[in-house]
Amino acid sequence: MRYLTGFICDRGLGPERGGRAANEDNFLLGHEGRTRHLHNNELVDEGGDAVEPGALLAAVADGMGGHEHGAVASAAAAQALARLYRQGLGPDPEVSLHGWILRAHRRLRARARERGAANMGTTLTVLWLHGREAVWAHVGDSRLYLLRNGQLGVLTKDHTRGEFASRDGRPLPVDARALTQNFIYGSRGFGADEELRIDAGQDTGTLALLPGDRLLLASDGLHGFVSAEAIAERLSRAPTAQAAAQALFEAALAADGNDNITALVVEVAAPL
Repeated sequence: MRYLTGFICDRGLGPERGGRAANEDNFLLGHEGRTRHLHNNELVDEGGDAVEPGALLAAVADGMGGHEHGAVASAAAAQALARLYRQGLGPDPEVSLHGWILRAHRRLRARARERGAANMGTTLTVLWLHGREAVWAHVGDSRLYLLRNGQLGVLTKDHTRGEFASRDGRPLPVDARALTQNFIYGSRGFGADEELRIDAGQDTGTLALLPGDRLLLASDGLHGFVSAEAIAERLSRAPTAQAAAQALFEAALAADGNDNITALVVEVAAPL
C-alpha cells in the first residue's frame, strides 16, 4: 500500500475572534524516513534512518495545563514519537504501541514532576500503518476516524468519566462528560497518576486496510465544532489528503470554534 498524507495544526480563530492566543496542539507524522512535528509552533522536518521507512506513524496531541505547559506536553509527546518511528514497533505492533505509551507516560511524568510541572498533560492518539494493516492506541479525547466507502466511523472512545463508568458497570457520575485522563498528567483523580488506563481492544486496535480508506486524526478543536456528517462530507469530497485537512480546518473556523485545530489525514492508495 501507499500512504498519502495531509495535515494542519493551527491555533484556530485567534484571540481577536475569541479563540486561543497560541497553539497547544501538536502532531507527529513519520513516513519515508522523515518526521514532521511542531517546535515553538514552527514546523520541524527531519530526515534520518528508520527501521521500517515504508511504514507510517501519525499522531495528534492536544496539550492542556495552560499554554506554556500544554505546548510543552504536546511537543514532548511528538518528540518521543519521532524516536519511536525510527525504532519501529516490531512483530506485534498493537501490543508494542500499547506498552510504549504506558512506559513513555511514566518516564515523561517523572521528568515533569522533577521540574515542578506535573500538572501538564496532553491527549495522545497514535496510528501506525504498515502494509495492509493499521494499529492504533489512544489516551484522552482526540479522535481517530475511518472513512470507508463513504461511511464515517469513530475508532476511539473519549476518555470521560462517563465512558469509564459505563465500562465498569457503575452509575454515571454528574460530571460524566469530564475528561478523566491525559498522557503525562495522569488520571485527573481517576486513579494513580503514574499509570494510565488503556484497555486493550477498546483503547487499542488493529485494522485491515483497503485502497481508498481515509483516516483522520483530529483534536477536539475540530470534532467538537464540526458534525460527523460535515466531517464525512469533507473527507469524501476533497481530491487529496491535504485538501481534506484544509477543508476540515476551514469548517472548524466557520463554526467559530474557539480552540486550537489539528487535522491529520492519511489516505490509503493501491501500490503503483
